[in-house]
Amino acid sequence: MKFLCFAVFGTAVLSSTSLAQTRSHQTSGIYRTSAAYQNGLLEFEGTCGSKFQKLELHDVFHKPYIDLTHGTQKERLFKATLFGFRACDGYDYRFDANLEFQILEGKEIYVYVRLTHFSRYQSGRIWTYYFSVGPGGQLLRLTANNLKQAFPQNQAFRDSLDRSPAAHQKLEEYDEVHKMFRV
Repeated sequence: MKFLCFAVFGTAVLSSTSLAQTRSHQTSGIYRTSAAYQNGLLEFEGTCGSKFQKLELHDVFHKPYIDLTHGTQKERLFKATLFGFRACDGYDYRFDANLEFQILEGKEIYVYVRLTHFSRYQSGRIWTYYFSVGPGGQLLRLTANNLKQAFPQNQAFRDSLDRSPAAHQKLEEYDEVHKMFRV
């Protein structure tokens, strides 16, 4: 039972990640709501690299808005009123607290990643993993304790997290042998 829980979750993360990597790199746009994201309904969708399509995130200073140019139309939209966006790298992102989180998994449990630190003196990039229950759920760090707290009614899942070696390792580690995340 415990292996099944972890295998299903890990496979879902891997398949979603692979799916995201095969998405078109040709268009970008915004998702106003989580329902729009779930249905793949981009607004202001346009061709990447075009002088008529530009999405400015202002992510360096974590400004509360984005600037969007679509054709001759220019819009300033507040991140708090949007679910997220599709970038020209082909990945989808969610906004939370004026920050962007890359969506890796979009099922019952949404899994996200964010570059949280970059230093030429350390090992380079440090990625932090998060999750939410459903698309509109609160973003939490991906830890065994947070997963257990997010599913208080599912005692079997909570027990399997306690018994699993993955609970004592980083849940976001990728298992090359089994081709899935450890969680």
